[in-house]
Amino acid sequence: MKVKQVTPSKQVTPSKQVTPSKQVTPSKVTTGAIEKNIYVEVRSGSLRFVVQVSPLPKDSHTCDIDQFDEGLRWARRRRVELLEQKSDAKPKVAPSAPTIALGCTPADITVRDILENYRLRELPKLAGAASDLSRLKRLDEWFGHLSLGQLDYDLLDRWMVERQAGLLGSGRVSDPTLTKHQRHYRRKMGQVLPPAVIVPPSAQTVRHEITLMRRTLVAYFRANKLNQFHGAWLAAQYVMEIPLPEKPQPRETRVDEEALALLITELDPRHIAFVRFAVMTTLRRSEVCSLRWEDVNWEKKIITLRKPGHLKKSKTSTRDVPLLPPALQILQQLGSGKVGQIFKVSPSGISQALRRAADRVELFDVRLHDMRREGISRLVELLEASLEEVMVFSGHSDRAVLQKVYLQQRANVIGDRLTQHPRAATMIAAT
Repeated sequence: MKVKQVTPSKQVTPSKQVTPSKQVTPSKVTTGAIEKNIYVEVRSGSLRFVVQVSPLPKDSHTCDIDQFDEGLRWARRRRVELLEQKSDAKPKVAPSAPTIALGCTPADITVRDILENYRLRELPKLAGAASDLSRLKRLDEWFGHLSLGQLDYDLLDRWMVERQAGLLGSGRVSDPTLTKHQRHYRRKMGQVLPPAVIVPPSAQTVRHEITLMRRTLVAYFRANKLNQFHGAWLAAQYVMEIPLPEKPQPRETRVDEEALALLITELDPRHIAFVRFAVMTTLRRSEVCSLRWEDVNWEKKIITLRKPGHLKKSKTSTRDVPLLPPALQILQQLGSGKVGQIFKVSPSGISQALRRAADRVELFDVRLHDMRREGISRLVELLEASLEEVMVFSGHSDRAVLQKVYLQQRANVIGDRLTQHPRAATMIAAT
C-alpha cells in the first residue's frame, strides 16, 4: 500500500509560547485560556477577549495590545453576567408532535422542530456530541425553514450537487494554498490576496450530514409515537433513500519526526504534551481528554481509561492502557500526585490548536487524528508489536478496521529493520 508521507516544505523559526497568568506582561500575551471561561487572542496589534459560558453564545471584546488589564476587567464582568443568565435560564423542552389526523401525512412538520428534538433529546446521550451539534447547525441553515413535505427529489438532488461542489461551504484545505487563517492575518497586514479557492467538502462529510438527517427523522418519529401510522410514509421519502456519496479511501497520512518537531515549535507546552502522549498511547482525542491522575498506576505502568457514563454512547471501553517510558516521562513532567483531569483542554480545542499550527508550518494535510495512526504504525514498525498487542493500546475490537484504516507501514522502515535480520542475506539461498 502506498503511504502518504508528510514532510515540512520549509524551515520555520520556532516561536516561543507563553501562557498568560494573573501577572501578565502585555507584550508576552499569546492566544489561549487565561482564566475559567475567559480566552484571549492576539490579532495584529490588538487583543480579543472571548467569554464563553456553555451553553450560552460566546461574547467578545477587542482592545489595543497595551490594554490587557482593561480587557480582562471587561471579561470578568461579562463572565459574571453570563453565569447569572445561565442560572436564570429555563431548560428548553423538545417540541411536541403536531396532531395528525388518521389517513393524513406528517408532511407539514417543520424540519427545524425535527432537528431541535434531536438536539435536546438525543445529543446529551452521546459522548462526542460536538461534531453532531455543528452539523445540526448547518442542516438547520439549509433545511430548517422547510416542511418535511418539501424535502422532495428535486430539492435534495440540487442540494447534493451544490454541496459536493463546495458552493454551500468549503471543505478543509488539504493542499499548499492560503488557508482561512492565513487569509485573515494577511488581510489584516494589508496584503493583496489571491481569489479564494473553493475546496469541496469530502465525501465522508456529506455522508455524515445525510445520515445525521436520517437519524433526526427516525428519532422524532420514535419520540412522538408517529411510527404506527406514518412509519411507512417516512420510509418512502427520498431523504431516507437518497444515494450516499461513495465512501472515500482511508487516510494514509503519516507524520515523520521532522514534521512532528516542526509542529511542536508552533504549539504551547500543554498542547505539545498532549500530542506526544497521543502518539505514545494511540488513544483518541476524547480519550486523552478524559484521562485523570487518579487512574495512573505508576507501579504497573498503566493508566485506566474509563468508559463514559452508562447513558453515553461512545466507542470508548473501560480498559487498562500500557504506558511506555516516553509516556511515563510526559506524565512525570506534568507533575505526579495530582488529582483531576490530566490534560485540561477540550477535544475541539486541541484539534483547532494543532490545525492552526500545521497551517503555519505548511503541513496542510495533518490532522490530530493522524497521531493515532502514527502511534499504531510505530508500534508495529519499530517495536514489532503484534496486532493483538496493538489492540490493547488502541482499543479496537475489529482487526479489519485496525489494518485497513490505521496501520500504514513505511516500506523503507520495514526494509531497514529486516536488513538487520541475521538471515536477510540467505533469502535467495533459502528459496
